[in-house]
Amino acid sequence: MISSDSLFDNNINSSQQVQDLSSLHVPQLPMDQTVHYSDENEHHDQQQQQQQQQQQQIQQESSIDESFDLDLGKSLITYRVLVSRREAGAIIGKEGSNISNLREKYDVKAGVSKVVDGCIDRILTISGIVDHISEALVSVAQSVLDANLSTIQESEENGTNPTRLISYEYPPLRPLAQRPDYQSEEYKTNLFLRLLIPNSQIGTLIGKQGVRIKAIQEENNIKMVGSKDFLDNSNERLVELQGTSENLKNALDSISKYLLRDYQGTVPTIYYSPSAPLENTRYYNGNSNGNGPNFSRKNSYPSSTPVYTQSNPSNFSTGKEIIKKISFPNEYIGALIGKRGSRIQEIRLTSSCAVAIENENNTQDGEREITLVGTKNAVDKAIDLLNMYYEREQKRRMNQ
Repeated sequence: MISSDSLFDNNINSSQQVQDLSSLHVPQLPMDQTVHYSDENEHHDQQQQQQQQQQQQIQQESSIDESFDLDLGKSLITYRVLVSRREAGAIIGKEGSNISNLREKYDVKAGVSKVVDGCIDRILTISGIVDHISEALVSVAQSVLDANLSTIQESEENGTNPTRLISYEYPPLRPLAQRPDYQSEEYKTNLFLRLLIPNSQIGTLIGKQGVRIKAIQEENNIKMVGSKDFLDNSNERLVELQGTSENLKNALDSISKYLLRDYQGTVPTIYYSPSAPLENTRYYNGNSNGNGPNFSRKNSYPSSTPVYTQSNPSNFSTGKEIIKKISFPNEYIGALIGKRGSRIQEIRLTSSCAVAIENENNTQDGEREITLVGTKNAVDKAIDLLNMYYEREQKRRMNQ
């Protein structure tokens, strides 16, 4: 039996290309329009014969599945799932309530990797028996969807666009397949998961001539798409699933059993580890000790804009998204938002950066936190604009 440790982890290239696994079907033979009628009949018979062979192969796969169901249902399996920092927060819940309930309800072990400063992605590792793991993973996907729906509702109330807060434009979190529009009814039931699969086990999900992956998608009415390239510094690939809760659960049941039957999946796996992009980082309050950005406004210079220094003279930039936070006095937040959100919307459009402002109820020490998500250049641009409007408002108030 394959060790559960070999089953999951990930890393994606910034030049990531996407490969739709469902496209790996047996190509149809081209029809020669110049052949005689008898030749066409012969060709048609060949096509029918080929289709019958494919159907027989699918039936053989199904009969094998049934013989393994009884044994594998109680087998232990481990999944690694790629999530964003924001999604991780929804999975963990307030004071760890959600992830504790997940462990107790489905009898699984689950944990999220530590936050890497300046990195937007984290890894959820979840282990349990096959009979429980699918429901646990669906529960994780539902927690993320619920958080996104809550963000959409808040954005509608504020008159802002939530797109940059609920989706990602850069690897490794960029969607591999198109997702429903957030304003559609379909979005409210469409769950998604980003599974980290060792390259040595991708073949077992595809099956001979793509028969297995095609059967998983068609029988369960889900989308299943894999990345063409490995995740950074690993030999793992990303497999994205989309579907309703019941369909996703059934598909995961099949995927788990296929993976456990893959005895060739013992090739050593180089696991993906989230890491911050190697970029020129600017630190608030002149913090250049290399330990990470410090955006706390405490102990800052009074009545002045933040001071920045460069911790690294190089200016190497990648397309990977990062996340940073900065705080402003609560009394200035209204000026930064602007009338009906006009100013904050301008900052988002100009910088191409997602900007989220902490709820007023969570204000601490008279300050509100603003979270920025985007590429290094986008985040820096957003910070510059926020500081510009902050300084402008300070001067206006001083001259009154």
